[in-house]
Parts: sequence; structure tokens; C-alpha cells
Amino acid sequence: MSKNISKSESELLATAIERIISNEVLENDISGKLPTISAMRDSNTVYRGKVSVLFVDMRHSTQLPELFSADQLVKIYRSYIRTIVQAVRYSGGDVRDFMGDGVLAVFVDNDYGTAEDNAVYAARYIVTAIDKILNPVLFRELNHRISYGIGIHTGEISLSKVGMKGKEQDDESENEFGIAWIGNSTNLACKQSGAVDRGTIFISATTYAALSDINEKKSWRKIEIKKGDNVLTGFVSEHNYLPLDSEIAPCRNDFSEDDEIAPCVLDNTLATSFVGIIEHKTEELVRKAQELAAKEKELDEQATFLKKKEDLLNTRAKTINNLRYQFYCDVLRTGFCEADHARTMGYDFWQEHLENAISAGGEIGKSEQAVKQDVSYIMVDIYCALGLYDYAYDFLVEQATGNSWLSLYKVQEVVKKVHYYYRLQNAISSRLEQNDLLPDNRKDFQQILGWLNSNFE
Repeated sequence: MSKNISKSESELLATAIERIISNEVLENDISGKLPTISAMRDSNTVYRGKVSVLFVDMRHSTQLPELFSADQLVKIYRSYIRTIVQAVRYSGGDVRDFMGDGVLAVFVDNDYGTAEDNAVYAARYIVTAIDKILNPVLFRELNHRISYGIGIHTGEISLSKVGMKGKEQDDESENEFGIAWIGNSTNLACKQSGAVDRGTIFISATTYAALSDINEKKSWRKIEIKKGDNVLTGFVSEHNYLPLDSEIAPCRNDFSEDDEIAPCVLDNTLATSFVGIIEHKTEELVRKAQELAAKEKELDEQATFLKKKEDLLNTRAKTINNLRYQFYCDVLRTGFCEADHARTMGYDFWQEHLENAISAGGEIGKSEQAVKQDVSYIMVDIYCALGLYDYAYDFLVEQATGNSWLSLYKVQEVVKKVHYYYRLQNAISSRLEQNDLLPDNRKDFQQILGWLNSNFE
């Protein structure tokens, strides 16, 4: 092989780069089903939409080569990956990447349910299958049990096909394509999975808020975890198993090296029954997949029509949405410094108008965070009046991040109730570094930061 890059290779690459940079980016909505690599065009085409990203990560995997032979490692990894892929597929999701001992899966709204419901169901399926099917076998055969963490984040994401088709004058050269995931949902799901272990599921606030089952929400608790330079907030649930027709005792890796490890007992009959029930549904799933493909085509046609109609109404909608946004903000302002009024109207009233303000703000180009910062001081006061200090804390962080003033009295009231402060401390420090506050407001921020540092460090 020559050590120089040939002229033909240079020209080939330059042409490809020019084509990519000069061509416009075409957008497609993710609707009903995630596009496969083969279905995506090798062009500046991007697929955008709301998804729930699930990431499951095995703990202490770097130690496994020291404990097991190569043949044993193959058995551990293949059975572990097989378990997760089945859980994702039978929950309406798609596995999209294997990252060492981590598995990335993606869920969209479809006939199985919402992306959030499906992702959480898949996570519970994984916890159930590992602790009650996989770990008993591994413990019996290899004296090993897998510990793992699962993270789920819901948000907007963009997909694009990347790579290169084959190689000229080499018929045996493979196409090397992949998917670029543009957005922070994948990164956040990975971080969340890395913050927990021992069968714990960590979901973002956006995922939790969209769960449709009220009873399911009761099994989650709010948490704020400081991991390195990051503060992760969301909700966690430990050992959140799905019910089985015939119950199987879990076999968990819940012990440290100094703990006495209790034996795990495998009930082969129950395990076989569980797998049989799942496999019996394969035919029904195939039929649903065909129905979803037909519905996807119908929805694409409807989306094209609606897009044209949306363009015609765009100018009028902009004016209306400006008025709508101002109206909902004005309604929220009636609760500021009016504790009796805030309590009389109740949580649902304020939440509805906050969501309406966020929706109207989005229509005029304001992000959700920008809207929350506009009304942050109002919502802090309302939530304190309602005794919802966790929510008040979230808006204190927004106020410190993007508003021009902050009240020491309110900070003290809220922080003493919630007993955590990392995100607020970081937001105030970052704001002071920006140096965009008026002198009097800057003194208030410095005083609040000093109070946090002296009372909680």
C-alpha cells in the first residue's frame, strides 16, 4: 500500500464533501416507526421527532476477563444481550446500537402505546428477565450474577445516515453506514444508567410526566444525583418487576464483596413457561407490524396535507399565539404574592395555564426553558403557597439561570424544605460568571450563593 493519498482518492473525497456541504437538508418526521439504516437515504436527509431513549449498562464488566475464560465470557455477553433485545422488541421498541456492554434502544409513539410508556415497560421487562430468568442460570452455571443500571430520557432527536457506500474497483468491499444521533437524549440516558446499579431504573422528568398509568407513577421517587461535574435529576425505581403468571424468586446482585451471598434457585419450569408465553405472541406482533406499516403510509399522506394547510395559516397563527402567550402569562401573574388565591384555584388550574403558556410560547419561537424563566418567580411563589417545594425548587433554578433577580427569603424557604441545592448553586455561580446582572441584583445573587456555601458545604 502506498504511503501517499492518491489524486483520485483526494478528488473523490473533495467531491463528496462539496456535495454534502452544498446540498440543502431535507426534513422528515419520525411517526409511528423508527427508520432503519437501509430505508434511510444516503443524503442530507434528517429525521426528527420525539423519542424515548433507553440505555442499559452492565456493571463491573471490566473485571469479568479476570474472572472468566473466553468461552465463559461469550456465554455471559450473548445471553445478556439476547435478554435485553427480546425485552425491547416485545415492548414496541428498536435496538439501535451495542456499545461494549451497553445497549441503546429507541421508542416512538405507536399502536403499542406512547414512547414513554413503552420504554418504561421495556425497562421493567429487562429487570424482570435478568433477575428472574438470566441471573439464576448464570449463578447456577458460572457462580455469577449481573448488576446493571437503566436510564431513560425523552426528548426531541434528529437522525441522519452517515458513512460510505462500498469502494470503487472492489466488489467485495462492504457498505459502511451508521446512524448519527443528534440531540442530548442519548447522552442523558447513558449518564442516567451510569448513575445507578443493582436493577435500578432512572427516568427523566419528561418521561415521568408523560406516563399514562397513575398507579405506575406511585412506584417512582424523585431524586437528584451529583455525578462528577453533572447533576442528574429525575425519578428512580428499584426492582420494579412485571408480574408473571407463575412467580419466580429474583436472583439479584445486591451484595458487596464482604456480604454473605445467598444462593439463587432456578425454577426451569417457570422460566420455560415465561419464555413460552412471550414466543406465543410472535405471530400477533408480526401482524401488528404489517398494520403499522400501512398506517404509517396513511399518516405520511395526512401529514403532507396538514403541512400545506399549516403554511397557509402561519401568519394568522403567529399573531394569535402572541396574544395567547400574553394572556396565559397574565393569568399566572394573578397568583403572585396572593397565597390565598393560589390555594383556592389549586394545582391543576396553575399547571394547566403553565402548560398553555409553554405551548403558546413555542408557537412564537420561545423554548420551554425561556417560558419557564419568564414566569419563574411567579411559579416559585405559587408552588410555595401550595406546599409543592420540589416544583418550587425547579423554578428557582430556572429563575437563577435566566431571570434578573432572586429572593434570598424564597431560596431559604425552599431549600430548607427540599434538602438539596446542587443545581441551584451551580446556576447561581454560572450566572455570576456571565456578569450580566445589574449591581444590586448581582449583590443579591452573591449573598444567596454565600448562604448556600456556608450552610451546606
